[in-house]
Amino acid sequence: MLKKLLSTVLLGVLLVSTAPTSGHAATIKEKKSQNATEQRRLEKAIKNQEAKISAEQREINKIDAAINENIFRISEKNKQIKQLNLQIEDLEAEIVRYEIMLTRQEELLGDRLRVLQENDGNSIKWEEVIFGSKDLGDLFSRVMAGKKIAEQDDKMISAYLETQEKLAEMKKNLITKKEERVQEKKSLLIQKKQLKQQMKERSATLKKLRKGKTKFTTKLLSAKELQATLEAQERAIAAAKAAAKAAAEKAAAEKAAAEKAAKAAKEAAKSKPESSESTVVPTPVSSGPTGSAKFVRPASGGVSQGFGPASGANGYTFHNGVDFSGPVGSPIRAAASGTVITAGSGGPYGNHVMISHFLDGQVYTTVYGHMNSLSVSAGQTVTQGQTLGTLGSTGNSTGPHLHFELHIGGYQYSASGPANTVNPLGYL
Repeated sequence: MLKKLLSTVLLGVLLVSTAPTSGHAATIKEKKSQNATEQRRLEKAIKNQEAKISAEQREINKIDAAINENIFRISEKNKQIKQLNLQIEDLEAEIVRYEIMLTRQEELLGDRLRVLQENDGNSIKWEEVIFGSKDLGDLFSRVMAGKKIAEQDDKMISAYLETQEKLAEMKKNLITKKEERVQEKKSLLIQKKQLKQQMKERSATLKKLRKGKTKFTTKLLSAKELQATLEAQERAIAAAKAAAKAAAEKAAAEKAAAEKAAKAAKEAAKSKPESSESTVVPTPVSSGPTGSAKFVRPASGGVSQGFGPASGANGYTFHNGVDFSGPVGSPIRAAASGTVITAGSGGPYGNHVMISHFLDGQVYTTVYGHMNSLSVSAGQTVTQGQTLGTLGSTGNSTGPHLHFELHIGGYQYSASGPANTVNPLGYL
């Protein structure tokens, strides 16, 4: 795509003269010769510019790689922080659960802890067990019961101490996780600042790249394409003139035939004055359109950008045509009858059609750009209103629309002025 854009160079070369004089063919031949010389110079300039832009593009590629890596790291960092948040939530929930458990254990151990305190850490008073027994069997029963009580107390105390230990450990882990989250967030902020700086550098490099190739991308035909277009324009104008001549000859023949028939009818009427029958005199048939407009609207949508000065944001300070908005796929029609100069794709126009018209002794050229599809081919004769293809957003386009130009004479382009283009709205 970049190489294609680089090749889009045209330095205001006229394709044809603005009037169909006898020296017209010689003018095109002269332009072709001039263009061949210019082409060799431009090819050298393009190679030099390609080298510069390629270096800048490689720098952009490096920045893009660093940006992508940083975006990945930021994404991973966000995942880590999210995971930490979940772990912290789980720890906080566990701490609450263990605190409730510890409270219950303290309630259960309340009386037993007081007993332990009163008995110097013993679950029961063994002297009461021994000396308070009625007999040996009672002593044995008391000893066994005391042992079970002591074991149960030990278990309760062990569970209580274990709960305290786990609770303390969880609180410690919670503090650690929160500190880790703080550090991760700091790291994330640093990475975001780096990303912002990288994007700024990328924007500056792209601006430099665009500035370096603006004079190329705002031109609409390459030198090689121009040579082919000159030849196609020559053929199209010749075909348009031939069609106009044939139409004129046909009209003249029809007129002569009508006049002859009228004269014969008149002579017949003179020779039969007694006849009461009326004689119908044939009316000459017009072979051309009855409408007064030479051109018709090529698209049905509204005007999204008019003809005239532009901001320069898209590489040109003068908009040489009119943009008609509309949905993708809506029909594009020929503004007038003529011969297709070129119908192809590529360059800022994207899919485009150029048509040569020969109307009332004047050569006109219409351009239809950014089309979605084409239904005509170079060299084809088209009639006014015939479908050329469908509306789209190919080439240097910011949205679906038809870019339509009207040139008085052959195709000529300038990024800073109208050249030989006129406002099409004044002709539709």
